[in-house]
Amino acid sequence: MNWKNAKRTVIAVPLSAALLATGAGAVSASGGNNADVPEKVAAPTVETPAAQLRADLSQLLSTHFIYQSEVALQAYHKAEEGGPTGDGLEQAQAQLEVNGEQLTAAVKSVYGQEAADAFDKIFDTQYKDSAGYGTAVANGNEEEIAQVKEDLLNQFPTDLGTLLSQATGGNLPKDTAISVLQEHEKDVMQFLDHSIAGDFEAAYTEFNEGYERMFTIGTALSSAIVTQMPEKFDNTKAVTPASDLRATFSQLLGAHFYYQTATSVEAYEAAKGEGGEAFEAVSEMQEANAEQMKAAVKSLYGQEAADAFSEIFSTQYEDSEALGEAIANGDTEKVNEITDMLLNTFAVDLGTLLSEATGGELPKETAISVLQQHEQSTIDIVNSYAEGDYEAVYNTLTEGHALMFTIGQALSGAIVKQNPEKFAAAPGMPETGMGGMADSGNMNWMLYTFPLLALAGALVFTRRKALQE
Repeated sequence: MNWKNAKRTVIAVPLSAALLATGAGAVSASGGNNADVPEKVAAPTVETPAAQLRADLSQLLSTHFIYQSEVALQAYHKAEEGGPTGDGLEQAQAQLEVNGEQLTAAVKSVYGQEAADAFDKIFDTQYKDSAGYGTAVANGNEEEIAQVKEDLLNQFPTDLGTLLSQATGGNLPKDTAISVLQEHEKDVMQFLDHSIAGDFEAAYTEFNEGYERMFTIGTALSSAIVTQMPEKFDNTKAVTPASDLRATFSQLLGAHFYYQTATSVEAYEAAKGEGGEAFEAVSEMQEANAEQMKAAVKSLYGQEAADAFSEIFSTQYEDSEALGEAIANGDTEKVNEITDMLLNTFAVDLGTLLSEATGGELPKETAISVLQQHEQSTIDIVNSYAEGDYEAVYNTLTEGHALMFTIGQALSGAIVKQNPEKFAAAPGMPETGMGGMADSGNMNWMLYTFPLLALAGALVFTRRKALQE
C-alpha cells in the first residue's frame, strides 16, 4: 500500500480508560493462578500480567511488521522513476524507529539497560536494511541486494535470536528464534517482491502470513519470559484459553483495520486514476477477515448471531470502498452520507449486537463509542491521504491499530466473564518455545476455540476465484 497523504480529525476519548473502566474483562479479585490462594480456583480472565505481556509484545511486533513492510515499499518507490513517488518514506521510517524504541524499552523493563542496549544495536541495523532493500531492488544493484539479504536473513536473525535465547535463559530456543526471525524477514522481502511484480494477491497473502507470524513470536517470547521469571508476573501464564481468545480477537481486529484502511485508500487511488492496482487484493483480504470474524461469532453464539453480525459487518467494508471513491470524486454529499453510516448506523448496530450477545458484559454505550472511534480513524486517514499529510496518516494508523487491541481486550474479557466455564485451563497448551506455531507459520493451535476460523478465509478466496472463472 502506498500511503500518500493525511490530516486527522481525532475524537478525543481516552480509549483504554473508556473501555477498561467499564470492567469488561476486569481481573477478578482472586487474580489468575495466584499462588497465595491455592485452595481457590481463580476465575479465567484475559487480564493477567502474563496475558498483558503477550498482548503488548504482539501489538509492538505486529506494528513493527506493518511499518517495516511499508518502509521497504516506500523506499522502492522513492528510488524508482515513474509510478508512486514514495513521498511518505520519511514519516513511515519515523514510525518504524519509534516502534524500535518502544521494543527496546520493553526489553529494558524486563532485562535491564545492558540487554536493552544490545537489543537496540542489533535492531537498528534491521530497520535501516529494510529501506536499503527497497532502494537496492529499485536500482537493480545486485551486489547491494545480496548484501542486504545476507544482513536480514542471516546476520540479523542470528544476532537477535541468540540474544533473545540467552536473555530468556534458553526458554526461547536459539535455533527456533533464529528460524522464525528469518521467516519474518522473508515475509517483508516477498511482500515487496510480489508488490513490484504486480502480483498483489500473492503480496497480501504474504503480508497476512507475516502479520500473523508476529503474534506467534509475541506468544512464544512472552511464554519464555514468564516461564523464566514467574514471580514477576504473579505466577500467571501467557498462554491460557482466555488469553488465546484475547490474542485471536486482537489479531483479527488489527488485520481488519489495516485492510479496511487499505481498501479505502486503494479505492481512492483507483477512482483518481493514479493507481489502485492493489484494490482487488486488499478488498478480498478484508472480506476474508470478515468471514473469519463471522466464524468466531458462530463458534461462540451460533448461526443466528453470526448471520446478524455478517449482515451488519458487510455494510462496513462496502462503505469503506465507497468512501475512498467519494473522496476522490469530490462528492461531499456522498462523503457525508457514508461518514454518517459508518459512525451512526454501523457503529450503533454492531455495538448493540455485541453488547446484547455478551449479556451486557460489554456495555452498549462503550461498544458504540469505541466503534465510532475506530471508524473515525479510517475516515481521517483517507481524508488526510487526499490532502498530503503523511505524518498524520501514519500517526492515525498507529493509533488506530493500537485501538483494535483495546477492543480485542474488552470484547474477549466480556466473553470470558459471560462464559467462564468455556475458558477454564485446557491441557496440552504449549508453555514455551514456538512449538507447532513456528512450524506451521500460523496460530492454528491457538484457535482451537474457533473450529471454523482457520477455514473461513480460504473459503472466501475459493468462492471469489470460482465466480471470476
